[in-house]
Amino acid sequence: MSYLLLFFYFAILIVIISRAKFFQSAYLPKYVPILIFILKFTAGISVYLVYAYFYGSRISGDIFKYFDDGNIIYSALHQNPVDYLRMLTGIGAKAPHLSQYYDTCHFWIKDFNYGLLNDNRIVIRFNALFRLISMGNIHIHTLFMSFLSFTGLWFLLRTFEATFQTKKWGLVLVVFFFPSSLFWTSGLLKEGILTFAFGMLIYQIYGLINNKKTGLSIACLVLSIGILFLSKFYVLVAALPGLIYVLVASKLKIRNTFAYFIGIHLILLSLLWFTKPFIGVDFPKIIVQKQNDFIAYVNSLEQAGSKIEMAPLQPTFKNLIKEAPKAFVTTLLRPTIFEIHSPMVAMAAIENLFILVLLLLTMLHFTKLHLNNPWLWFCVSFVIILFTLIGLTTPILGALVRYKAPALPFLGIIILYLTKAIHLKKDSKHLL
Repeated sequence: MSYLLLFFYFAILIVIISRAKFFQSAYLPKYVPILIFILKFTAGISVYLVYAYFYGSRISGDIFKYFDDGNIIYSALHQNPVDYLRMLTGIGAKAPHLSQYYDTCHFWIKDFNYGLLNDNRIVIRFNALFRLISMGNIHIHTLFMSFLSFTGLWFLLRTFEATFQTKKWGLVLVVFFFPSSLFWTSGLLKEGILTFAFGMLIYQIYGLINNKKTGLSIACLVLSIGILFLSKFYVLVAALPGLIYVLVASKLKIRNTFAYFIGIHLILLSLLWFTKPFIGVDFPKIIVQKQNDFIAYVNSLEQAGSKIEMAPLQPTFKNLIKEAPKAFVTTLLRPTIFEIHSPMVAMAAIENLFILVLLLLTMLHFTKLHLNNPWLWFCVSFVIILFTLIGLTTPILGALVRYKAPALPFLGIIILYLTKAIHLKKDSKHLL
């Protein structure tokens, strides 16, 4: 019965995609979003299969822990609906008697949160919410997570489609089809929710800059910021300098683009470094502690075949700046083909080799046409900052690949901005 329900929901989402104006593009055939969504859902099922059979144990799979924790929260609905609503919304969720549910969960209580919000809970709440309509079928949860992720990426496509009219298929490829992004953002993980919220944020800010301000757009902007704050706060921090630059550059119509870009980043870096007296959060110390805890966790595992050897960080400006370039390159290009020891690592290594080839093609076919476009520099800022943060704190290749997946579309957009359209022959179609 639950599988009939799965097919019913799948059909409804296909109808929504085929008829909703938002999912129609002036530059692409109508069947494209439908095919992409089907591929996203297929990728989501693949994530399930990998966790179910590749990792070999249900208790070791994050998607099952999130799903089981959601079922535990959902169980309160039959005992006390008010308790269910408290845990689902977070309003009154600290009531002492609710510990009977929290203590049973795998991920509700996080060993390390560094004074920040527990980002596991948004996925648990997602599962507790959709448990209302899923009859306990995990694939229904995957279906709706895939739809959220697809919608977030479609926001990105709609944001940049007018810019890349002559590279429309290249835009489709880089937004949706980096293998790591396609895979990790489609499953029952935080990356799917992050992709949805971040895509919506970029789309709404783009609309506001272009004077498309409505009550709905403001509400969506606030919603996207709220979700990012609850799910992946560091992604919001990584995007902040670039977004401020886009807003400043677009409104002031500045010409000296690079000088403003560097100046805004230096000011925000200085503010971030000295935030502790004002907001009580010591970001350099958080970065160091996160790395130390992650290394300690990896060392506690009996097997960690994809471990990255890292020098311990120090919470000093000099040390973090010194380690930043290495951290960025590690995130960008590892694992390499020389580190392949499993099918999952092989997929990521081949993808990284492909990225390296694309970067070489960019240098060979470089264009200055978009160098003054603020959105190019936003993408550059976001990718550099996020890749660096990931590389500084993540000592295992599998986690590295998963964490960087939501940023890969922006790396692809940078390549599109900086690369001339390549022709195989005079009358050929654009490859990018």
